[in-house]
Amino acid sequence: MSGVQNRIQKGMENIRATEEMKQNTLRYLEARQTEQGSGIFRRKSYTALRYAMAVLCIFLLAGTGGYAVYRRPVSYISIDVNPSIELAVNCFDKVVSATGYNEDGQDILKHVSLKNISYQQAIDRLLQDAYYSRFLNQDSQLVVTVVSGHSDVMLEQINASDSFQAIGALTYSSDTACMDEAHQHEMSFGKYRAFLELSQYDTNITVEDCHSMTMGEIQDRIRVCQGHSGSGATENESQHHAEEHSGSHGHH
Repeated sequence: MSGVQNRIQKGMENIRATEEMKQNTLRYLEARQTEQGSGIFRRKSYTALRYAMAVLCIFLLAGTGGYAVYRRPVSYISIDVNPSIELAVNCFDKVVSATGYNEDGQDILKHVSLKNISYQQAIDRLLQDAYYSRFLNQDSQLVVTVVSGHSDVMLEQINASDSFQAIGALTYSSDTACMDEAHQHEMSFGKYRAFLELSQYDTNITVEDCHSMTMGEIQDRIRVCQGHSGSGATENESQHHAEEHSGSHGHH
């Protein structure tokens, strides 16, 4: 990297711009250096530097607030099999953070990058990843739970994915109260919602029990309990019971 670009890199270190913006600026200058001769480049690089820094300054002056908006999550998606992963999604439907709520989830995130892509791309990337697919088998159950002011739209888009439909995943919506409670128990809100549903049938089940259970095991327990309830309760009815217990924490 040239001395000019080194100075640019150093000058950008404390600028609150996205890493992608910084790298695009540097790539632009590298391309200019390749295209131009050394003497011409000295003159043109100064112009390019001024242009690049002007763009960054405009972004900072007019867009610092915009960057804060980009970073602010407005929706959340819990993706649970055995790995439990939560995605925080901004108003542009981009993933701004991904958190693993158990060891498997944390391990997955070491191998798969989910940030700064759409939540649909993030889910597809997970499903197509060879490392993640080890957890998707005939005994597993993928459950996706959404907390959002437009969860119906998000769930419709998620369910429209062919790869998602092919594995027979379940989808639910929930709310921030359930999410806050779940995080107090160091559990994803998707798994916590399932615990609340199961607890309506099995009063002896605890959050600690569910910590060590896969979503497939929890869903199997729910189905067994429903079959033994003698009431012919449907899944929607069982979810209604969970809502009563948890302060309307979710619905199918």
